[in-house]
Amino acid sequence: MDRTEILDALKQAILNYDEDRARALVTRALDADIPPLDIVDGGLSRGMKDIGEKFQAMEVFLPELMLAAKVFLSSMELIEPAVLRAGEGKPRRGVAVIGTVKGDVHSIGKALYATLLKVAGFEVHNLGVNVHPGRFVEKAEETEAQIVGISALMTTTMPAMREVVESFAARGLRGRHAILIGGSPVTQAFCEKIQADGYGETAQDGVDLAIRFAEKGGRPC
Repeated sequence: MDRTEILDALKQAILNYDEDRARALVTRALDADIPPLDIVDGGLSRGMKDIGEKFQAMEVFLPELMLAAKVFLSSMELIEPAVLRAGEGKPRRGVAVIGTVKGDVHSIGKALYATLLKVAGFEVHNLGVNVHPGRFVEKAEETEAQIVGISALMTTTMPAMREVVESFAARGLRGRHAILIGGSPVTQAFCEKIQADGYGETAQDGVDLAIRFAEKGGRPC
């Protein structure tokens, strides 16, 4: 199999919920010296994007979404060490607190974002899923984080992002922590609407924003 065939097969393994096949293909891709982030973006994430679209269209349901997520996360266990090696020796950039908003239990994009932040030199505090707005505030204050990254995979949980922004504002902390948002249903327009500080269409976009904030500040949204 060539590079394109491996990545296409990885996407299909996600769509088939085939964990053993996905892990075997990831190993094959790494052995073929395909860059780890290309394996994620060109294979695994493409499959999850399709599953997410099917979920939004009610062509698949939560059990299928969770099965696909299990395959993705299992595959990421093999990829993450290679990704992290790429960040060895980089200077420490800052601290980031990340999590999936209240009511949402999806961790796909967040897991990748956490890994890429670590590669970029951030100390990452991952709060997990279904995180209450006040928990983001508490952890950001405790760790003196420059970055707060919040994700949502469903349109029904996007309003919880506004609650996070409002929680920081209520404590008078909007100027101390950059709130970055992302997730498949999230848009630049929504970022502006809730007055978050930045929106990343991809995990790497979110990392680029985090670096910009950590180094210079400012509000790109």
